Amino acid sequence: MPRGESDPPPTSLTVGEAHHGLRADVFLARELPELSRRRVRQKIQMGESLLNGKRYASSTRLRQGDKITLSWRGNPPTGSAADIEILYEDRILLAVNKPAGIASHPMGRTQSGTVVQFARHLYAARIRASLDAGDTGFYPRLVNRLDRFTSGVVLLAKTRDALHAMQAMVMDRLISKGYMALVEGVVAEDRGRIEMPIGPDPGSSIRVKMAPREDGLPALSEYVVLKRLPAHTLLSVSPVTGRQHQIRVHLASIGHPVVGDLLYKDERLFLRAQREQADRGELLATAALPARHCLHAETLRFRHPLTGTPIEITAPLPPDFLRIMAGLE
Repeated sequence: MPRGESDPPPTSLTVGEAHHGLRADVFLARELPELSRRRVRQKIQMGESLLNGKRYASSTRLRQGDKITLSWRGNPPTGSAADIEILYEDRILLAVNKPAGIASHPMGRTQSGTVVQFARHLYAARIRASLDAGDTGFYPRLVNRLDRFTSGVVLLAKTRDALHAMQAMVMDRLISKGYMALVEGVVAEDRGRIEMPIGPDPGSSIRVKMAPREDGLPALSEYVVLKRLPAHTLLSVSPVTGRQHQIRVHLASIGHPVVGDLLYKDERLFLRAQREQADRGELLATAALPARHCLHAETLRFRHPLTGTPIEITAPLPPDFLRIMAGLE
């Protein structure tokens, strides 16, 4: 959403030779004496100040020619992230239905329109009030995250204590997850169990790619066939452990990669898509290069950390997933 006509324009500052090597928060406090050092750090923490268009830390050492931009209002996230659906909310937890194509958190070239920023803009007034009171405990953070092109339930903790409680539940495997996966090929068995350690792929040029490996971390996924199509299968998948890309790696390892998952179907396709996206400056969406993985985090179940009440959060299959499946029937 664009800046409103009544919003103050952003302030832009360029780092000169005299300030090369200075900490970012010190530089801003000197250049903007009307702001306290604490307020400077708050604006940096909330993403209301960007360094060369990206988020940064207060302790970042500046270089000559760096550009810092400060906005004076918590603008809502740009693009489709503004339309993220809230599935569940109470005073310490928030669950949303993340569409495919939206990142869970800022990283790399994606610095705006993420789930984290959606939540922090949603509670911007509460965050500011807490910070102004000297309380840094209220600040929404991810409990779980999904790959950019996977859709479904993402859970956030609003407070530091809630985050620690949920992280302990994750470590103790007290949070169960259910996914829907549309995979290539017809899966023969009605149900199955894939127990295979996972670690970084040593033979790949893609830094984030994982692979089955004997010295990897233990990983277990269970699946049930829901529907067989002529050349594809719809599965319900339960990851017992929560390794990076676990479901994608496990299903590809048994010859049934997730539809649309170029990285684990054929790395050459993934690299080609990356090159073409860079050339065209946009995400591709063709039959050969789908715009999403047909992997959807449908359910999240746990007991509330304060009350012990059983919580089940469900996100129905999204229209784009259903359209892809209908085209394969």
